[in-house]
Amino acid sequence: MPLFSRLALLSMTAAIGLVTTSCTIMPTSGPSAGAIERGGKESYAPYTLIDVTPDAIAMLSTTMENQLANTLGNGRKRSSSIIGVGDSVAVSIWEASPEGLFSTGNGHGATVIPEQPVSESGMISVPYAGNIQAAGRTPEQVKQAVEKALARMAVEPQVLVSVIKNVSNTVTVTGEVARSGRIPLSARGEKLIDVIAEAGGPRIESHQLSVQITRGSRTETIPMERLISDPAENISVQSDDVIALIRQPRSFTVFGATYANASVQFDESQLYLNQALAKVGGLSDERANAKGIFIYRTESSELVRRLTHGKVSPLGPTTNVIYQVDLRDPSGFFLLKGFAMRNRDLVYIANASLAEVRKFATLVSSTAAPVAQVAQVGNSLQNLEK
Repeated sequence: MPLFSRLALLSMTAAIGLVTTSCTIMPTSGPSAGAIERGGKESYAPYTLIDVTPDAIAMLSTTMENQLANTLGNGRKRSSSIIGVGDSVAVSIWEASPEGLFSTGNGHGATVIPEQPVSESGMISVPYAGNIQAAGRTPEQVKQAVEKALARMAVEPQVLVSVIKNVSNTVTVTGEVARSGRIPLSARGEKLIDVIAEAGGPRIESHQLSVQITRGSRTETIPMERLISDPAENISVQSDDVIALIRQPRSFTVFGATYANASVQFDESQLYLNQALAKVGGLSDERANAKGIFIYRTESSELVRRLTHGKVSPLGPTTNVIYQVDLRDPSGFFLLKGFAMRNRDLVYIANASLAEVRKFATLVSSTAAPVAQVAQVGNSLQNLEK
């Protein structure tokens, strides 16, 4: 066989082999919509696939409401008038007779016991009355205890108990505030915004901040703008709460058949999916599968059970979820307007089948071109031999 014929044959064989395996090596930006749907139906799927419907959006919106009130509660643990260990207390004593133990000599004025901190055992010391239990009591209860202890020694004693320094009923405010420190609580009952304002307010714009509140072993975080705009989130604080304003710009990422694959920060207090897609130029007309809009997120298992009406039994407190929006239905665009984005959401737009066909055609064309060139060279050599 002539040399040029062998070259043509080898080139054609390589081309045929490449074309037949092109389905497995064809470049793509991620899984197809069908692959994600099939994976969600497997019995031990690593995620739960949920169709975005008006009912699902309503449930998600309801879940976002009163987040802090639901998780941390909106009541005070104890009255801020309760005296605690470490508080500084002053005691003033009056008597009805100028000859009494605590009289000043002219029948007017009071004897003031110097300010003293409540000891670790919860006691304060009052002359002639001894040690008086103060921790866990209100000033009125301590007053009554001192009067009772002095009843047999003083002449109709009248007592006033004042808390000078309140350190046991405080919250700690730190982070991006003007003045970090402890904020004492009053009988009025302060709320989150109250103590943040008492600390001088935020040092930077609120849309860049998240408010983190730690209560016991639980920690919850909420965007500062949501706290300001939603009165239900402005819960009452409790003693020993730690409130931190954290600089935490929110963002989401987009991959797949869009005009820009990127991580995008957003300042809006509430960003919806239609706005998120617009930030990256929208879907690619040539490549995007209108049925394959997926949002990756981790949700609480309790919410997943509600969204699936109990059809899914997740393991553990959280579950990986992929939400799917179908824009082939015209009403799907209303769903985009109602689906609220969250920080660190991942949006993936699957490729349409036609886009894969176009890639295949391009691959075949680029592979067949060298074969055609070899054939053309062979014809030229044959003509020269003639």
